[in-house]
Amino acid sequence: MPWFQVTGQGVTSDLPGCPDPATCASMGGPDLGEVSLGVDGADGDEPVELDQAVTDIGFRKPSGTAVLAAAVALASHAGPLLVFDDSGEHVFVVSPGDDPTDLAQHWPW
Repeated sequence: MPWFQVTGQGVTSDLPGCPDPATCASMGGPDLGEVSLGVDGADGDEPVELDQAVTDIGFRKPSGTAVLAAAVALASHAGPLLVFDDSGEHVFVVSPGDDPTDLAQHWPW
C-alpha cells in the first residue's frame, strides 16, 4: 500500500496491493506492507516532485523477504543501502551486485 504521492504521476499505481498478506507470496510476491518515502523539503503528506531526492524508504508491517528483495533491487540503482529496524537493534548493508541468496543467510528479518 503506497503511503506517498508523486506530483502528476500515477507511479503509486505500480505497487500492486496485497488483499491478504498470508497469500501474497502465492500471488506473485511477498508483501511490502505500507510503503512511505522520506524526501528532503517535503512533509510526509504532500506529493513529492520527480526531481526531489528520496532520503529514506519506510515499510510498515512488511514481509522480511519482501524487504530483502526491495533492498537488493534498490541498491542496484541507488548504490549501497543501510537497512535497519525502528529500534536500531538490527542493521544491515546491501550493496549493488550482492547475491540475494547469500544475503538471506544473514538477513535478520
